[in-house]
Amino acid sequence: MAADMENFWAGRTCLVTGGAGFGGSHLCEHLLNLGADVHVLDRWLPRNSYLMLSEQISKVNYIQGDIRDMDLLRLTLERFEINTIFHLAAQPIVPISNVLPQETFSINAQGTYTVLEAMRTAKSVDRMVFASSGAYYGATFTNQAIQESHPPLPATNIYAPSKVAGDVAVRTYAHVYGLKTAACRFMNTYGPGDTNFSRIIPRAIKNMITDSSYDFGARDDGSSQIDCLYIGDMAQAYTSVAENLESVAGEAFNFGTGIPVAIRDLTSAASQVFDGQVRTPIFSGPTKKKPSIKYLDINHAQKILDWQPTTTITEGLEKTIKWYQENWNLL
Repeated sequence: MAADMENFWAGRTCLVTGGAGFGGSHLCEHLLNLGADVHVLDRWLPRNSYLMLSEQISKVNYIQGDIRDMDLLRLTLERFEINTIFHLAAQPIVPISNVLPQETFSINAQGTYTVLEAMRTAKSVDRMVFASSGAYYGATFTNQAIQESHPPLPATNIYAPSKVAGDVAVRTYAHVYGLKTAACRFMNTYGPGDTNFSRIIPRAIKNMITDSSYDFGARDDGSSQIDCLYIGDMAQAYTSVAENLESVAGEAFNFGTGIPVAIRDLTSAASQVFDGQVRTPIFSGPTKKKPSIKYLDINHAQKILDWQPTTTITEGLEKTIKWYQENWNLL
């Protein structure tokens, strides 16, 4: 890391909304390692949050609250003289979005507008980075990497349009009000501390640790190809955008590895890393005539931000599995 970037973050006051979540916890850890002064706003702090289990909680200022509470947001920004906001708070579970559509839109869209308005009227806040999603692009049917210019398409869930609304708002506030804001679009991230066991890698690890059947249910036939980014690379993506907001305000950036992998192959790789055994993953979803492939073109981030994913899938799986083995009794 360049010395000037170390100086950039040293003592900088940052607010991470959703900082007790999976991605937020790792971003907090990364910011603390860079020397930033980190404040967390989240509705709750689960005992099995990575922020708790990694003992980073003692190094941050945790504020319990909802991002839709404008008064609380303004008070937080002013009281702690927040300079940089990382807005990760969201209802992130796709299946839940279809069960609770209004709650999902309220948090993901209206909540983002609330953060933007609090930032716009605060004196101390200089910049804001928003956690968008590859779901922004909707249900695509291409085997080509998706570029940032790709328009949103109709989706199969309510989560996607809720993130589109936040993503567009963040970029529009930059153009209308001159704010230094930008959006980060991610597809699939993995790493230590993800307690959403419906996701493919946590589910694989749970099945192996509990010596259960290597079964992944009926949601897929194993042929779908996804792009998996290690959580440490995700954290660095956020700070890379923040560091460059003077020149990239109003933009969106894709982040990933740029290499899709079939989930059947991913589960096989996890099994090999876990104990060297060859397990046959069970996928009981209907057989697809054509595999679903969705991954992001990351050339823009590589060129403009000089950002590169640095963790291979094998390295990432090794770090992740080791963490779950060491912390399983705490989850």
